[in-house]
Amino acid sequence: MRRESVKKLVSYLSDERVAKRRYAAEALSNADERALYPLIRALRDPNAGVQDAAMRSLIAIGGETTAYMVLPLLREDSLLRNTALIILKEIGAWVVPLLRPLLVDKDDDVRKFAIDLLMDINHCDYLDDLLTVLQEDGNANVRAAAAKALGIFAYAKAIPHLIQALGDDEWVAFSALEALSLMKIESTVEPIAALLSNSSPTLRYTAVETLGQMGFSSSGKYLLQHLPQAEGMEKTALLKSLIQVGQISCLPQAAEDLLDMFKNSDWEDRLIALQGLAELGQLDALPAVLDAVGSLDPANPDEMDIIYAVKERLRGLNCSGALIEILNNPDAKYKAKTIAIEIMEEQGCQAAIPHLIALFKGNWRDVKRASIQTLKEICGENSEEMFLGALDDDDGHVRKSAVCALGRIGDEAILDDLLKLLEYEPYQDVREEIVKAVLAIDPQRALHHLDGFDLAIKEMLGKFSEDLDILILLAQDADLKVRLAALGSLGVIDDERAYKTLIESLNNADAEIRKTALMALGEQGCGMETIVPLLADSDVWVRIYAVRALGQSCNPQAMEHLIPMLKVDDIPVVLSAMDALEQLVPYGSIDLANVLTPLLDHKVPAIQAKAKEMIGRLS
Repeated sequence: MRRESVKKLVSYLSDERVAKRRYAAEALSNADERALYPLIRALRDPNAGVQDAAMRSLIAIGGETTAYMVLPLLREDSLLRNTALIILKEIGAWVVPLLRPLLVDKDDDVRKFAIDLLMDINHCDYLDDLLTVLQEDGNANVRAAAAKALGIFAYAKAIPHLIQALGDDEWVAFSALEALSLMKIESTVEPIAALLSNSSPTLRYTAVETLGQMGFSSSGKYLLQHLPQAEGMEKTALLKSLIQVGQISCLPQAAEDLLDMFKNSDWEDRLIALQGLAELGQLDALPAVLDAVGSLDPANPDEMDIIYAVKERLRGLNCSGALIEILNNPDAKYKAKTIAIEIMEEQGCQAAIPHLIALFKGNWRDVKRASIQTLKEICGENSEEMFLGALDDDDGHVRKSAVCALGRIGDEAILDDLLKLLEYEPYQDVREEIVKAVLAIDPQRALHHLDGFDLAIKEMLGKFSEDLDILILLAQDADLKVRLAALGSLGVIDDERAYKTLIESLNNADAEIRKTALMALGEQGCGMETIVPLLADSDVWVRIYAVRALGQSCNPQAMEHLIPMLKVDDIPVVLSAMDALEQLVPYGSIDLANVLTPLLDHKVPAIQAKAKEMIGRLS
């Protein structure tokens, strides 16, 4: 920024118009140190928008000088002090050396702000100074901040001093406990457990929580010894910690308290309570658990995570009997039944089959869907009649699951039923499942009925079939979509007839046919000689897919044909050629970095950038 520009913008900071002052404060973000003092003055502007713009510009300029000039604001009123803290935090590591002298400042608040900033910046290279603050500072808030910082920085030398701080002022002890919970050193369990006999209920509660968060089983004996004296919230925290250290199994009588904890806590604690109930094998709690989970919305990612966590905890339990009771309980909510069904599916619970069949015949839509889905996964061949009956259900989801199950069973006797359903089924996804089932059971039946199928079904057959006879016939169909689907599927079949059909399609007048054939040939890693002529095709997308197919050919000689494509006018072709050449690097001996170097001066910035990136990777 020119000197005149900085000077002019600084003058605007004194303008009567707010918009002008705000504009200047924003524009000075690109200035140098000459703008620092005017911007710091602008932090006192009566308009909040100007203050905010000045703060952001100071952050953008950054550096040690900015940090040095902002530090005195820590002694100002709360608004300027908080603004200074934001600026210094965002400037980051430049600030750290400047904070060291502040650790011995006469102002208690300034010393604490310095430590808070070190934690926010997450860097400190003078931890011994922080240790001295913990030991010697006369202000409890400052010592507490130092204790917490030493835990965040995991300073092992501080451990004995943090243990000593457990006997300090209560506020310092809280921070020392937080530090020790972060460091997770098992030798600190005993001194922390000593606080369980402290006269302060708050300190006892925090000590209990800390022992749980550290997760050492050695904490269990201290927690169990303290249990008879614990009441209310402290008792709840103690049970939670016993679960976290894996010792809740010693307390089978705690089930009622855990259930109460589950009903009246937030979900973080509910999951811990559920873990305890699971370890105690308390299946009587399942109805309450599943009702609570049933109130969650699977469309919400956070709540979906909770649903998954609950299922994870219940999946390993031998709880089929309790889950079946929920299925048969008329008072259980339908969402609870649905989740119970899903858990039994994951457990492969065969005992649930008759109960699921009964639910499937009921009227609750979501329960019916969950039941048929689970039956589809856990039933064997003897369930064919049930699934055939489900083909007449009014719910498309139910019909789809039934069709999928019948396809797995694979009985040719049901083909007529599936083909009949195909005639009148209105839903696309169900029709696709029918086609897949028919192909899985007997592709020849599909081939036999080929002429009677409508175009939509033929397209599905082309998309899902792996039968060469069907695909070759469909590749000659009069309908373009059917032919494209069949040609695309031929790419995964390693057969001379498939290869011949694709080669013949390269001469088709329709560019879509040529493009699809090229895509399929690329999947086969076909011969280079069949593709090279299409590098000069009249359609740009055909040329692009010809380039891509050569890249997939694993033939180093293809590089000789791709290099000239770097000079064509079609940008997508050039970009595709660059990718294809990089694919062939392991198979060839051409110095691709040297080939790409002229593209660093290409008229198109995207090609310049891609060439620079590729050359960097190659070198």
